[in-house]
Amino acid sequence: MNRILLFAALAALFSCGTCPPPEPFGVCPTPAQVNWQRQELIMFYHFGQATFSGADGANALCQGKPWSEELLVENYQPEGLDPAQWVSVAAENGFKEVILTAKHHDGFCLWDNPESTADVAHPLCRNQLDIVAALRHACDSLGIQLGIYLSPWDRTIEAAGLDTGTYEQMYLRAVKDLMRRYAPVNEFWIDGNHAAAFDWPAVHRAVLEENPDCIIFSDAGPGCRWVGNERGQAGETNWSTLNAAERGLAPGQAPGDYASYLASGDCGGSAWIPAECDFSIQDISDPDGWFYDPTDRVKSGRELMDIYYASVGRNGVFLMNVPPSRQGRLADAEVAAIREFTRIREAVFRENLARGAKLSASAVRGRRFGPERLLDGNYDSDYAAPDGVTDLTLEIELDGEKTFNRLLLQEYIPLGQRVAAFSVSYRSPQGLWLPWAEATTIGHKRILLGPQVTTDALRIQITHSLAPPLLNTLGLYLDPQPTAK
Repeated sequence: MNRILLFAALAALFSCGTCPPPEPFGVCPTPAQVNWQRQELIMFYHFGQATFSGADGANALCQGKPWSEELLVENYQPEGLDPAQWVSVAAENGFKEVILTAKHHDGFCLWDNPESTADVAHPLCRNQLDIVAALRHACDSLGIQLGIYLSPWDRTIEAAGLDTGTYEQMYLRAVKDLMRRYAPVNEFWIDGNHAAAFDWPAVHRAVLEENPDCIIFSDAGPGCRWVGNERGQAGETNWSTLNAAERGLAPGQAPGDYASYLASGDCGGSAWIPAECDFSIQDISDPDGWFYDPTDRVKSGRELMDIYYASVGRNGVFLMNVPPSRQGRLADAEVAAIREFTRIREAVFRENLARGAKLSASAVRGRRFGPERLLDGNYDSDYAAPDGVTDLTLEIELDGEKTFNRLLLQEYIPLGQRVAAFSVSYRSPQGLWLPWAEATTIGHKRILLGPQVTTDALRIQITHSLAPPLLNTLGLYLDPQPTAK
């Protein structure tokens, strides 16, 4: 009996059924960074006195007047406030996190900031609702994560002539107050606009002491980085790794052609700092910037879908600003566009046309890591190549002919980002393999946009990988009305 068990164990070993999992490659994300990227969709709320005054602090004056606490309080004139509606719209449309501008560049605070009287708690404020607290409550009710934006720039402090060192300590204490009072905070947003030369490690510590899993955003991370533009577009090549220290990056400090390297990251970079792709649902062409303007055009659901392809579909995170109106609600036109975006997105990805396919690979690590795992819907179930293999071919025999124009791949990023180049071809009715598309990086998610074809088989060739490829998802989809290639 013991001999039989020994033979069975040896057979399993030699069949590679017990092959160990791949080793991590390079720098890898923390579990919190993985969870943050898997959210994919985040909603941003720019709201405050600028909603009513039209001056967001990027302006030297506010309606021709110098900045002051009295002016900010006087400007804040909400006709109603319904933060629960803001979060409800996010939750209903698949967004997993919302971020609020607790203080923008003007200096007006949406909570009772112990460091300022220019806030909603001012005795002369028309509506004293603590917006951060109201959003915290709504997020808890609907299972949504909360993020907080606190601008380092403050026009009111600047106008008062307070020295930078004193204001730095006020800012740090405000950070600590927000992090304690409204925990758990999933993301802390440091705007680089006129960011002073603060002791940023001290700010990071203040955030993480109360919220150890919080993702800190800035040009330099350390949790996630700006993508380098405000169009929501990641680079066609987009590494989640970045040489932040080597490039001399800090909030408000991005030397050189920052738009290029922030959009693409650095191959084999020294830190894991993935890209967050911010944009506004409204076209911004006037001094109020990212705050609500009833005259601004609202992007269509189709335009939002194209931004989704250029952000999530290129290994980024989709961060959409939806500024609440002067009535304290998300405007009807914005909500309609978001719902149309959701309808399009859900229709495209409702059916994975690769389901039922038979997959084979030119190299397999073992039974535990076979290519069939790409279709099992389990994030932690992976296809892996053996050690030493950095180029390979996957073949997909479909369950009959399928018509598609979108191909989705995901790497298992908890163990690093690896793939640097790959191509896709399809089999013609005559049995010829014809090129369909090619790309560079994959990362958390890559959605290739190609021509619409009908086929019964595909071939994916990974031609350059920094380490043995490790993939966990494959999908084929049809977008019936695409506006992008």
